[in-house]
Amino acid sequence: MNLAYDPIGTEEVEPVRYRIGDQDVILVDTPGFDDTNVSDTDILQRIADWLKQSYDDGALLTGIIYLHRISDQRMDGASMKNLRMFRRLCGTNNFRMVKLATTMWEKVSEEEGARRQDQLKKEYWKDMIDQGSTVHRISDDPQDAIKLVKSFLGGTTTILQLQDELRRGRTLGQTEAGAAIQEDIERLRLQYVKDLQEAKEEMRAAQRTRASSGCTIRYPSY
Repeated sequence: MNLAYDPIGTEEVEPVRYRIGDQDVILVDTPGFDDTNVSDTDILQRIADWLKQSYDDGALLTGIIYLHRISDQRMDGASMKNLRMFRRLCGTNNFRMVKLATTMWEKVSEEEGARRQDQLKKEYWKDMIDQGSTVHRISDDPQDAIKLVKSFLGGTTTILQLQDELRRGRTLGQTEAGAAIQEDIERLRLQYVKDLQEAKEEMRAAQRTRASSGCTIRYPSY
């Protein structure tokens, strides 16, 4: 069974059965984070529920595919969050089971795509590559994806860090992935407080400027 982590894909965990040669393969499409319709906590809960159930059923993973659009011009906040959450879900011990796959090559020139992939390998994926992850291209030719899935056939199985934490009795909030969500929430809270304080200072400065010119304006207090 292979896990495909797609930051821009479905909102649900969707297992799909394929026949490749003489073997049945289950490809599991998992949602990414920072979805506008579903909270990060709900996304993590859906992934956790499925992973726990699959472990209880004795269905273990033979490989993990992380999908990244090479057409994206940069790693924005959402992309960084998805990569951070993916790393916490997998655990460093499982990086050797990860295929970092770039897609949408038909949307960019060969030169630009190669430049972006080189940047990903050097700046964002380096530690994963150092620990065994490999980088692959998936073009619009279906054989690319099939070849990638085939590379897992006959391999050893693994237990993701999130699965291991849950089977040892941790609550979702006590897992590394759950802690990452709380860190993001706290980061947003601190940014909100900072932005609010800056807005107050700007309003007070404007009030002082108008008062010194002989015009008094009252602003609401916070």
